[in-house]
Amino acid sequence: MATKRYSAQEANELLPYLAPTLTELRDRFIRASDLRAEVAREATGNGGSSKRAKLQRTQERVAELLARLAEWEIELRDIEAGLIDFPAVVDGAPAWLCWKLGEPRVGYWHSTTSGFADRRPL
Repeated sequence: MATKRYSAQEANELLPYLAPTLTELRDRFIRASDLRAEVAREATGNGGSSKRAKLQRTQERVAELLARLAEWEIELRDIEAGLIDFPAVVDGAPAWLCWKLGEPRVGYWHSTTSGFADRRPL
């Protein structure tokens, strides 16, 4: 678990930066997957692909966005759903504040041994 511990307020204050980061990350991740498939198809012909440079740039941007999440010391649980866990302490025990892209605020938590299905309101 990360060394940073978020309060609900701190997690909510990060959302205006986190939401666009996750949206771009999801879009770039999907684009990279599509480009990988295109490069593989083109490579079967002559061994090369005109899309390799674009794939490289897209993968580099994905890595930058993932590094930003790491700097914030939050856990990306599902890239397509935009599911994030913030390390926290709830009732004196380590826990995760749970948030999903599209939710208006961080309003749930779960223990470190459970997941999204077991989240409870703050």
